[in-house]
Amino acid sequence: MTVSKARGFALIALLLCAVWGCSSPEEADTPSTTQAPEDSVEPTTEDVTDASEPAIEVDADQPLRTATVEIYFPSARSNGLVGEFRQIFDTATPGDRAKQIIADLISGPTSGSCLRAVSPNTRLRQVYVLSDGTAYLDFSSGLTEGIKGGSMSEILTVYAIIDSVALGVREVNRVGILVNGRPLETMNGHLDLRRPLKPNPRLILGSVAAGTGAPRVTGVAD
Repeated sequence: MTVSKARGFALIALLLCAVWGCSSPEEADTPSTTQAPEDSVEPTTEDVTDASEPAIEVDADQPLRTATVEIYFPSARSNGLVGEFRQIFDTATPGDRAKQIIADLISGPTSGSCLRAVSPNTRLRQVYVLSDGTAYLDFSSGLTEGIKGGSMSEILTVYAIIDSVALGVREVNRVGILVNGRPLETMNGHLDLRRPLKPNPRLILGSVAAGTGAPRVTGVAD
């Protein structure tokens, strides 16, 4: 090959490299990739916070507040009411506290100094507490079952209900009694129940510790 031909081939090779680019075979076979920075991390579900539902801290160990109330039952020894101390949940709603008190009243006394105030077949249907402090207690027809005796027996039954709720629920100052959603005119013909009644603390003879037989008098009616 003459020198002129060699120079011609070299010139052609230089022109091809300028047009197509020159690289080694190893570099041509390796695909081009872009690696993300090491500090670029995909967020996990634990890292995501939904701003529409803020987290609320709840103390599961915080106990519900309770309150001590007296449930009044007719005395087994004299004409009057005797209170038994019971614990209820001190809920914000007065109607809820009234329901707990009536549930204890229906369950009956635990001491030998007290008698049942109402039949165990009694069921409390609903409680309504008005803004003026009047509470309406709606009972089933079982409330009027087994009511016997004269006026004093009826009075003690009625005021066992009224005093227990009106003196045990701070928002209540008088109580009306309903049966199946209707006003109860009378329970046994002696006491007019067509209007709500205020409590009568004069009927309360004292208190007795639950489960004991002897009353512990804490106050005597005038």
